[in-house]
Amino acid sequence: MDKIVIHFEGKRGAIAPLTWAQRRTWRGSRLKYRSFAYVQSIPPGKSLREVSDAAKWAFEEFESLRTVFPLGADGDPRQKVEKVGSVEIPIIQAGASVETDIQSAVQRLKAERFDIATELGALFAIVTCVNVPTHLICLVSHLAVDGHGCRALGVALDSYFSGEREWSSTPGMQPVDRAQLEQSTRWQEKSARSLEYWKSVLEKLPQDGGRAAVMDSCALRAAVSVISKKYAMSASAVYLAAVSVVSGALIGRDKSSFLLPASNRLSQEERSFVGELVQFAPGVLESLNMPFEAIVKDAWKASLRGYGSSHYDEKALQVMLTDLDEGRECKRAFDLSFNDMRDSTEGETYGGVVEEIHDLAKLTKIELREHVYQGGTRFLSFALRCEVNEILTISVHDSYFPQFPIRRILLAIEALVVGIAMENAEPLHYPMRFVRAYLASQEETVN
Repeated sequence: MDKIVIHFEGKRGAIAPLTWAQRRTWRGSRLKYRSFAYVQSIPPGKSLREVSDAAKWAFEEFESLRTVFPLGADGDPRQKVEKVGSVEIPIIQAGASVETDIQSAVQRLKAERFDIATELGALFAIVTCVNVPTHLICLVSHLAVDGHGCRALGVALDSYFSGEREWSSTPGMQPVDRAQLEQSTRWQEKSARSLEYWKSVLEKLPQDGGRAAVMDSCALRAAVSVISKKYAMSASAVYLAAVSVVSGALIGRDKSSFLLPASNRLSQEERSFVGELVQFAPGVLESLNMPFEAIVKDAWKASLRGYGSSHYDEKALQVMLTDLDEGRECKRAFDLSFNDMRDSTEGETYGGVVEEIHDLAKLTKIELREHVYQGGTRFLSFALRCEVNEILTISVHDSYFPQFPIRRILLAIEALVVGIAMENAEPLHYPMRFVRAYLASQEETVN
């Protein structure tokens, strides 16, 4: 395979502690390794040298791409920005099926695991067809750059290729700057406020290898679209409300606690930040014994409260969790973790007849999956994914609810949302009662 070697020289080298978000990722990466990859189209007429110059510019412009994470003498990780260095950029020759070859290349690259203590946090590759550059692949370590940061990097490279924006100075904030900002008095006060909110949520929680499945349901997607439009709420709030109702029915309580990932990208500076900013946002839905519309509104409000308390010192959070659980036989844990992984929270628009949604449920497919347990949630973990179709995934710890097949739990979510979209009285006005009856009696009728 041909390669191009580029030499970069940034404006500074630096050493700093991990940011709060990086520390959360560092802790989680011991359980599950993750990286992000994205593919960017190259404008026509660009040469290999021009594309490699773009990669060189990216390394010099965004310090997160030339950062390593060595352990200090105290065993704590640090972020270390390399000022100068060299990297190899593989050139991948695509055949007649360019898209297939690109996806194959992405999978090969994702099989490469970064040694984050010694290797830079980014890897570029150039795809060519008949010796003409067509795409740029970028693989980044999650510790260095999250999914939102990948998109920000893509926007910056688009601007660089087009020449529409003048990049005469470094970005407004680099990860090292973020780490230093978080040490300031103002941000320590923000962390203290967030932790007080976390504590108020944690104090309400019960004390306490798994099963997993994924559901592809046209009926679920269509019904959520209808409800989202009717209530003028995001699809994410509708899903969270439905999942919380099922969670509460399984637990036997009329409230449900949850964790949401928060992107923490509200300002323009944060939206263009090429790094890792995601931290968890906690929340509780106090009463699920309400009509579904009220639960959706409360889910939205609870989410906003959680997002507003998602800037906190990760070390301080772990100390607080230890103090809360001291002397207890079991740790506190959230009921569910929910992560909407689509690019938009609006959901797809359903253009069909509402009465036909029930028939779409006949097409529902559920597939059992190997389960990777995520600590911190009591027994449920949900996610919407957008690689091919929007699908709902669920993970249930083995020690919880062995009497309920995991398929039935997923189908309960579908049945609840479809019933509400069709304005059936029971799920619409008494969602908890409906789900409890469904879980107790429904036979599995799924492909």
